[in-house]
Amino acid sequence: VANAGSQLYTMAHKLHAVERSLEQTTMEQMDEMEVLELLESMSEVTNEYQNLRKDIREVQQLQRDVSSSIRFQMRSMQQTFHTLKQRIASSQKGRKKPKKGLDGAGVGIHE
Repeated sequence: VANAGSQLYTMAHKLHAVERSLEQTTMEQMDEMEVLELLESMSEVTNEYQNLRKDIREVQQLQRDVSSSIRFQMRSMQQTFHTLKQRIASSQKGRKKPKKGLDGAGVGIHE
């Protein structure tokens, strides 16, 4: 992401330099060397733009990979939680003893 920001800054700087060059001279005043330099600058900007797009696609893929990994881990944690909850519930059912009332008789449904 930082690299993409740096590339954007470089592209903007080069485009600005090209625009200034075009504003200061007319096509008749430009010699062949200036035109070649201008074309080279534009080619560099194009290449940097393509590299930037590639970097952005890579970052987006990394974001998708991280999101997918987090979702998988979350599902795994939920399953583990559910399993542990069931184990706790079943172990508590096995240990429960009937409660006795004040008179010592078991508390239950009265007829």
